[in-house]
Amino acid sequence: MKNALVILAGGKGKRFAQKTPKQFYNIGNTNIMDLLLSNIDSKLFDILVISIDKKYRNKYLNHSIFQKNKILFSDPGMNRKKSSYNALIKLKKFKIKNVLIHDAARPFCSNNLIKRIINKLKKNNNVIPFVEYNDRQISKVNKKDIKVLNIQTPQGFHYNVILDAHRKLRNEIFSDDSGLLQKLNIKINFIKGEKTNLKITYPEDLKFIPLIKKTIFKSGIGYDIHQFDKKNKKGLKLCGVKIPFTKLKGHSDADVGLHAICDSIFGALSMRDIGYHFPNNDKKFKNIDSSKFIYYCREKLNEKGFYIINIDINIIAEKPNISKYVLSMKKRISKLLKIPEKIISIKATTNEKIGFIGNGDGIAAESIVQISNEKYN
Repeated sequence: MKNALVILAGGKGKRFAQKTPKQFYNIGNTNIMDLLLSNIDSKLFDILVISIDKKYRNKYLNHSIFQKNKILFSDPGMNRKKSSYNALIKLKKFKIKNVLIHDAARPFCSNNLIKRIINKLKKNNNVIPFVEYNDRQISKVNKKDIKVLNIQTPQGFHYNVILDAHRKLRNEIFSDDSGLLQKLNIKINFIKGEKTNLKITYPEDLKFIPLIKKTIFKSGIGYDIHQFDKKNKKGLKLCGVKIPFTKLKGHSDADVGLHAICDSIFGALSMRDIGYHFPNNDKKFKNIDSSKFIYYCREKLNEKGFYIINIDINIIAEKPNISKYVLSMKKRISKLLKIPEKIISIKATTNEKIGFIGNGDGIAAESIVQISNEKYN
């Protein structure tokens, strides 16, 4: 393994003056920690360690953009330095070269900044981002103008360097990890940070969130059609629900509803079509339950930090009568995608006795999905 990310999310946020720690404070339908995770490209890291209270862990194990085998949790310490050290120890058994240590209270760190830090670590054992502000700075001691560097996170280090620094200064307290290197007279390699990489410290800082976070909406359309296998009078599946009617022909279970949903999600994510991800000439997909395709789509949505805010499904068939199965279908789709039933619409229509479907030879389904980088109720 090469790159690890440590997120320090165990602080109590006393200056935030709220009962809920600031990193879990609700902002609309999300919170600061979720904003951070939704912004990070998980492909940049081999493993993630979150320093977090045990009562919050299950949520981030189940819903994080990182796969379960890429997440570790560590216990928060009495101070930031101890929390950081506990997280670093968790990585000891892995072959980590670089580690980036980041504060959960900075949810708008860009992937571009992360990439620049990782790139600079190829030739430096530490990389620390900073910004300068236009306000005039003056020393209270000598009344002279001074130059002030505002240090940010994530701070990048060669893993062995920062772990050794923590061990050498075990009993001292520092406000960030770069302070340990300064104490040991290790040269600090600065890199220009980002002024949008704000740290949420006080309640009034929340006002900046709508100014920085840009809400994105994307839509996708999916379509699938299969003919009936008239030799098999049982086994029809539509939107994950078994219906006592003639089975549809297909390489998988031929669930046109779920296939159309997959295609619409792939379309919204600009990820080509279902045939590209699950080719119908691949034996491992023979007779497979199409719910596996939906799980894959759900993972891709999580990886890319998007949420489904509406799905509209249209089933086109002469027979069977779909209406009595609509509620069951909505429940099944809701469970598969982990979305509320109220944002799912399922409609059915005939083809007015026209053509292939009108002759009762098959079923088609259409799906339109809208996704956003912000979760909606």
